[in-house]
Amino acid sequence: MRQPTTLIAIALLLGACTMAPPPDKQSAAAQKADQHTELRDAINAPIDKAKAANDANIQRNKDDNKAIEDAGG
Repeated sequence: MRQPTTLIAIALLLGACTMAPPPDKQSAAAQKADQHTELRDAINAPIDKAKAANDANIQRNKDDNKAIEDAGG
């Protein structure tokens, strides 16, 4: 039977293997992508907001059409 400390040590070693490398050892493309997240988020925020508003309008139109049909019109 294995000792709990051995199992813990193995778990820690395996966990360390799956961690992302430090920023200085990442590829240039990964570093560049990390740098521009704020700009990308700022650009995409109004687009995402507009898509959400459009989805709400589509659902409202469907509900209105269903209410008209249910009313016999």
